[in-house]
Amino acid sequence: MRGSLASVGTVEVCSKEEMAGKGKKIGIGCGVIVAIAAAFLFLSPPGKAVIDLWKNGNIQAVVFKPEQKSYAADNEANLKSIYTALSLYHDSEGQFPVASGWMDAVENRLQSNDLKPGEGKKKLKNPAAPEGYGYGFNQDASGKFKDELKDKTMILVYESKLTSRNASGAPTVAGRGAGSLGITIEGKIVNLR
Repeated sequence: MRGSLASVGTVEVCSKEEMAGKGKKIGIGCGVIVAIAAAFLFLSPPGKAVIDLWKNGNIQAVVFKPEQKSYAADNEANLKSIYTALSLYHDSEGQFPVASGWMDAVENRLQSNDLKPGEGKKKLKNPAAPEGYGYGFNQDASGKFKDELKDKTMILVYESKLTSRNASGAPTVAGRGAGSLGITIEGKIVNLR
């Protein structure tokens, strides 16, 4: 039988014309489903949340993992990273860490997704220091809340003559001297005097 459906045992046979007509109906049905899904994605609160996640790069970070790299030391970048880690610590703990353990307190906050595991702790090492760490924490900020420190230009972390882990002291005494860098409580890179 041509042009109509015929049963041959348990198999149904359709002509090419009938199959072409069914294909158009399926294509139109799929198009309607895609249009409804797109409207849901753009107009509903969950859809907007997905769009925000995409725009902020959160979905890409999971789907398209960045290539991890080794850390290339840079003194100014180290100070900024240490400042960020100290700020994160301050925000979560309500105060700066105690000077005797400041590196221990912030080390886990220096790792980022684009670095190979363990590379973040290299940010605690001053590339200008011949050995050890070479950064010091201002003892006057030890265990203090940011608002307790009235002088916002006070140096928080500085290039230190002391190269031991968790080195601390006064930047004017333990600092490496003129031409070396520090970062203030406000996050500004400054030259030590």
